[in-house]
Amino acid sequence: MTLTFSNLSADSFEAHLKAGRKRPRVREAVSCYQCRTRKTRCDRELPCGQCRHRGVPGDCVYSTPKDRPVVARSRSRVKKASPAPSPRPATSPPTQTHTPPDSCSSREYTPDEIPPTSPTSQPQQQPEKRHALPPLRAMVFEGSARKTRMVGLSHWLAPCNEMIVLKAMLDHSSEFHPSRKAFAELKAQLRASNALPSALAGTDSSSLRLLLPDRQECDEWMPRFFATYGRIYGILDQPAFARDIDSIYSGTLTHPVHVSKVLLALSIAMQTTQSDRLRGRRLAQAVESCVHTSLFQKPCIGVVQVLLLLMVIKTISASDTDKMYDIMSLMGLTSQVMSNMGLHRDPTLFAEVTPYYAEVRKRLWACYVRLNLEYCIRSGTQFNIRLDESDCPLPTATSLRALDPNSDGILDEAIEEQAEKDNGFAIAAAKLAKILGPLQQALYSPIPPATDDVQTRLRTGFESLLDELPTNLRPGSSPSDPIEILQQSLISVSMNSFLSIASLGATLGTTPNAAQRSQLMELWDNGTSVLHQFEKLCELAPQVKEMACQFLWTDAARSAMSSCWILGRLRQLDNSRILSHPQQTGCIFKAFLIKSLGFLSDLWQTRYHLGVVAAKLNLLLAVSYNVTSNLYTGGVDDSATFRQRLIGDAAAAAERLIADMKYGLQQGQQSFSAPPLIPTTLVTMHTDSPRSMTLESGSYPTATWAAPSPSLLGVPGGGGVHGGEPISGASTPLLGHDFLALDFPTDVAFPSMFSNDFGFSMGDVMYQGPALSPFADQSMVSMW
Repeated sequence: MTLTFSNLSADSFEAHLKAGRKRPRVREAVSCYQCRTRKTRCDRELPCGQCRHRGVPGDCVYSTPKDRPVVARSRSRVKKASPAPSPRPATSPPTQTHTPPDSCSSREYTPDEIPPTSPTSQPQQQPEKRHALPPLRAMVFEGSARKTRMVGLSHWLAPCNEMIVLKAMLDHSSEFHPSRKAFAELKAQLRASNALPSALAGTDSSSLRLLLPDRQECDEWMPRFFATYGRIYGILDQPAFARDIDSIYSGTLTHPVHVSKVLLALSIAMQTTQSDRLRGRRLAQAVESCVHTSLFQKPCIGVVQVLLLLMVIKTISASDTDKMYDIMSLMGLTSQVMSNMGLHRDPTLFAEVTPYYAEVRKRLWACYVRLNLEYCIRSGTQFNIRLDESDCPLPTATSLRALDPNSDGILDEAIEEQAEKDNGFAIAAAKLAKILGPLQQALYSPIPPATDDVQTRLRTGFESLLDELPTNLRPGSSPSDPIEILQQSLISVSMNSFLSIASLGATLGTTPNAAQRSQLMELWDNGTSVLHQFEKLCELAPQVKEMACQFLWTDAARSAMSSCWILGRLRQLDNSRILSHPQQTGCIFKAFLIKSLGFLSDLWQTRYHLGVVAAKLNLLLAVSYNVTSNLYTGGVDDSATFRQRLIGDAAAAAERLIADMKYGLQQGQQSFSAPPLIPTTLVTMHTDSPRSMTLESGSYPTATWAAPSPSLLGVPGGGGVHGGEPISGASTPLLGHDFLALDFPTDVAFPSMFSNDFGFSMGDVMYQGPALSPFADQSMVSMW
């Protein structure tokens, strides 16, 4: 007898489903294999916390989701099924911000190709990419109930998670416990020696005028401002500003906005010398107190210039202090003022805007975008300006003096030629910000794009920008002006740094494999290019060297840390090939990296007394130098004994360096008694140099700073006694007792979050005195 099953149909097979029985749910494993077998809680990172705690990070693997056949359903069943709601990115779990590399290699999605989540939807067949890079990691979300942090790949400490010794130091391992307490004491000394007094005589117009130096000193500082920082950020128009200074000192212009601009220009110019930096920051603190205690309601162009100058001085001071996030409140105020005045819109939309002020508005908006983007990249946070919602054109090369109706009409060819070149740099920097801004937003989006897509967009934008650069800023040109060399490097370093950030997103946290070698080589080229340009800038005039350290220190630090990680990854790849001798490439890279780390260590050994961040970077560079010097001494040995020896040697070097920094700081303080940074009487100049000034109430003596002994760390050079700078004897309380408690995150576990209890203030202590009259009620520059 033959069985034909003619009485059965598709509905017969699904009868039990219609009767109420549900199909078994398919649950994919999200924990690693080790946590599933031990039935422990997995944090779903790579490697996870449990595997790191057990000392077996290499055994932390995730199972690749299997390709399951889609169950065929009858047409009636599909019609009755209701589609599942698509998940909202805002409520996705933290594990969806990072996908294990094994899963990334099998499934890759772009922002427009989100995988189907409904059980009734058919999966789209994605074409397989050969040698495709994994998608970039998004920012990570973690913290306590009252504290959370969002940190991305652009932070300069991001590569330290993959470096065993630095991670052990930042994670407070037992080997570094002695140095933890010593560094906490050093931080207290540094904060006390670099603190600014909070007591002010007042914040009204007359009080701000008392802070102005005499005209002779002002005339000596102003050319320095317009010859240095004024050429990087075109916030002030030099001829118009010179007329304002004449009116202020003649007594015909007393508005606090104009006085504040003069004080901030003085403050920024004083940052070119370490001896006057605290005095300049004291001036900026007084202006900031005036801004936050005033009651103005209708801001004008002058208010915007004051806020942007405050952002510049805070960006500069963050290079050596732990006040990076102190700029947040100021940035929020500036954003609201920009929106209120409509600076993000096309000036032609406002009928009463003159050609002069139309160009000023374009330049101020471009400066704000640049400053905001630079802060986001340095701090590892998201760029929140939506450039696609702004129709403000780029600045033009037109001279402001030609548009100024109050100009005397006399044009100096040398000044106009320099102004034309500076305008070219400002336009190029604005174009670069328009390229990097959207990509910075994409890196921190809930669904980050593929690495190949980001790198392609970067290279396309950079090629277009290079074709449009002025001749003096193009690669290969050799300008004779040191500031033009700095401008050229600012453009080039920004390109190389962002390419490195995109590449780090595809390699950090992944298992070493031979396919990464080309990506590592590209990372190395970008990093070494940044280090080479930074070293060349430091060989120029002292003012340019100081500006390079203030503007490019995070790029140099990120490149140094990335290069150390690349060398370690190449060594891992060599070990996996079971070579009897290390590859020649690794030895060459090691020699070059030791030279670069030695230069950076020597440089920051002369800057550690400037603040906590400078001391921390000095410590990290010294430890990195120690580890790199001993990296290939063990051959291909990668045992736990060799790693423990590296950690032990680095911990001993860290203890010696911290002790030397404490001793040098104490020696400098013993030879110095701090006078008031801003006297109540006017400053009387006795020499032609603004650095050599005496006060009627005291003088500025010179302290000596002892550099750490090079023999203790094995760092060549950097010995001797370096010229000192005056510091304040005021003190501030510690933010906490944790090791390296800075504004920068210290537990750099990517893609996990920073776990130590850090703190920061939303601003310095303000003087709660009589507020200023509303700006709208006083004579001032027209709002438009």
